[in-house]
Amino acid sequence: MAPVQLDPDLLLTVVFVVSCFVTARSLWSGRKDGGRVLPPSPPPLPIIGNLHQLGRSHYHRRPRELARRHGPLFLLRLGSVPTLVVSSASVAEEVLKTQDHVFCSRPLQRTARGLLYDCRDVAFSPYGERWRQLRRIAALHLLSAKRSTPSARSGKRRSPPSWSGSAPTMRAAPAEGST
Repeated sequence: MAPVQLDPDLLLTVVFVVSCFVTARSLWSGRKDGGRVLPPSPPPLPIIGNLHQLGRSHYHRRPRELARRHGPLFLLRLGSVPTLVVSSASVAEEVLKTQDHVFCSRPLQRTARGLLYDCRDVAFSPYGERWRQLRRIAALHLLSAKRSTPSARSGKRRSPPSWSGSAPTMRAAPAEGST
């Protein structure tokens, strides 16, 4: 009996398909939340997230239906952005008053990192001690009365110049053919 010889192209194709399948499965089933415990959520699709579950009309009713199924606090993925939906007054108070330090920072963006000093300025830095110091410095030095215009410092207001006496008078020229 002769040994079996495989076509190299067929072997390469099989290896490629199997590796694509393993990679796709690990991406879709792997934990992307970094080990954090997240609230319940409906299952998202890979690119559009839960946008397909919001429907074409009555956008305000669909979260109510999802809240009945998943509870007063659930997670929706709008595209690739995770969005926390709070549908109860008591849970909203917990999120906005008790746990406000967790939710108060802006999401870090690549454009802000590249263009705006790696998110270290007062507008884009994450909430924390550095942000509080930057805000205090901005309020003290940039927004105080000392830094405003010289007329505001002296308390005098300059009035706009009077143009009434110096403007030349213009008369309408009679149109041709009129009498």
